[in-house]
Amino acid sequence: MYVDEFRAVVASLTRELALVSVSGELDLHTAGCLQARIEEADTVGAGTVVVDLSEISFIDSSALEVLVRETKRLEGRGHSLVLVTNDPRTRRILEVTGLDRVLRTYATLQDALADLTPEPSQVTAAEASRAGQ
Repeated sequence: MYVDEFRAVVASLTRELALVSVSGELDLHTAGCLQARIEEADTVGAGTVVVDLSEISFIDSSALEVLVRETKRLEGRGHSLVLVTNDPRTRRILEVTGLDRVLRTYATLQDALADLTPEPSQVTAAEASRAGQ
C-alpha cells in the first residue's frame, strides 16, 4: 500500500501574505500538523494566510474542521484564511458540505495572489507619503 507523504511548509510571501503549501493526505493523522503550520504562518504577522491544497491527494472531515476552526480564529483577530484548490474532488466536498460559502477559495495560487496582492497603482496617497518619509 502506498501512502502519499504528508508535507506542510510555511513561507512568508509579503508583509501581508503567508503561504502554507500542503501535499499528501490530509486526514486525522495530519490535521494537527496542518493546524500547527497555519498557526505558524499567522505568527509571521501576515493578515492573510493562504493554504495551498493543490498537491493534496485526500482530505477528510478532521482536516476540514481544522480549516473552519482556523478561519474563525483568524477572522476573530481581523485576519483571514483562503484556500487554493482546483481538484474537482476537493471542490465537490466543499460544495456538498456548504463550506464553499464559509471558506474563501481560489482555483490557482496565481489567482489568489493576483486578487490578494495590491497592484502598484492601487497604493494610496497616504501609503506613498509614508513610504517617502
